Amino acid sequence: MTGFKRRLRPEFNIEKESDFILDFLPNVKNEDWKYTNLKKFVPESITLQPFKEINSKSLLKKINKFYEDGKLSKKNVVFFMDGVLQKDFSDVPTGLKIEQLTINKNTSLYLNKSGLSFRAAAKQSYSGFNNFLKKTKLIELNSYLTDHPYLLTFNESFSNSCPLKIIHGFSNQNAFFNQNRLLFLLEKNSTALIHEEVVNFGEPNSFFNMVSEFICLENSSLDLYMTQNDATNSSLINSVFCAQQKNSVSNFNIFSLDGKLIRNNILVDLIGKESKSSVLGTSYLRSFGHLDNFITISHLVENCKSNQLFKSVYGGDSSGCFCGKIFVEKGAQQTEAFQQNNNLMVSKKARVNAKPQLEIFTDDVVCSHGCTIGAIDESALFYLRSRGIPKKEAINLLITAFLNDSISNIANNEIKTKLSKLFLKHSHA
Repeated sequence: MTGFKRRLRPEFNIEKESDFILDFLPNVKNEDWKYTNLKKFVPESITLQPFKEINSKSLLKKINKFYEDGKLSKKNVVFFMDGVLQKDFSDVPTGLKIEQLTINKNTSLYLNKSGLSFRAAAKQSYSGFNNFLKKTKLIELNSYLTDHPYLLTFNESFSNSCPLKIIHGFSNQNAFFNQNRLLFLLEKNSTALIHEEVVNFGEPNSFFNMVSEFICLENSSLDLYMTQNDATNSSLINSVFCAQQKNSVSNFNIFSLDGKLIRNNILVDLIGKESKSSVLGTSYLRSFGHLDNFITISHLVENCKSNQLFKSVYGGDSSGCFCGKIFVEKGAQQTEAFQQNNNLMVSKKARVNAKPQLEIFTDDVVCSHGCTIGAIDESALFYLRSRGIPKKEAINLLITAFLNDSISNIANNEIKTKLSKLFLKHSHA
């Protein structure tokens, strides 16, 4: 019997928002979502959040307190609230241009066919991520529900002396299904150092569906740091698509601490020779929550390099999974690609699934992948305790040492200091 596969193009009915949203959620029969049942994390009475401007005094008070508490400098900041740029709370540096685009919503991604710029016409859209998009309709849902995405263009005059802080704020008054969409274009020879953070200023138990698209043109360099630290029991799906031209470099650094659900989809296509990409993840789930990192780096031309390194600590009733893939296209000779996933289990109730993958269709390559899942080293713990260190403190020291490898390699001192304090504070909680 031949099954009927429904194509999801429903008409939006505001009276049935929950049903509309649920139709777009992948289930565990989908191989890309095998270890994450999204419907378990979606609130029963979820609704969509319309937002145009900040007109709530209580919300303004929370935002001002966020600044006053020293959590954010007012320099080199781009502040979005519910996907809308807030100019009064932003300080756009030289070399960065921000504009809002009116584009066709009949496509999931806005990358053009050659990965050189952003286009409105669906027939010109980039098709390199089609395999993932066919299985995951959340990107399509995001394009339906975001009015006009913002394009951030970096040119050669942009300075990395101070990182650009991008805040994605959300003003939830209820259990909202929040959307956010940004497009990033790094012009030739430009560099961008970005620190991105999600902040929930409203009610807990919400759901964030964020999509970012990056184009790195020839000789450009991107360093993106993402801090995921939500204490409001909310869920985050963070999808990043990146296309790189010749001799470009991208470094994605994900730091995850708290949240009901964190799902990172990071997909990179190396479409220009001698391009490089690195995707690194550091996480510590202390008591609960579910972390799912889905990473794919595709080598589509010769002489490209990539690296994936994910280190995670799981405690309490937390759970997680890592699905990392290195794809090497036929003819992509002299590829160098490495992948490593290390998991430290500090609770007998914690659990993790790992699925490292290599798909190689050429012969002249240097590729490797590896995965470890283990508990605290008993001999190291015994050594510390024999020196008079209490058990709990000794375990925290070992956790800090495990995570510090990733943090110590951060080149920017400002970002390194912030993340060191955050992870050291939590590892000694």
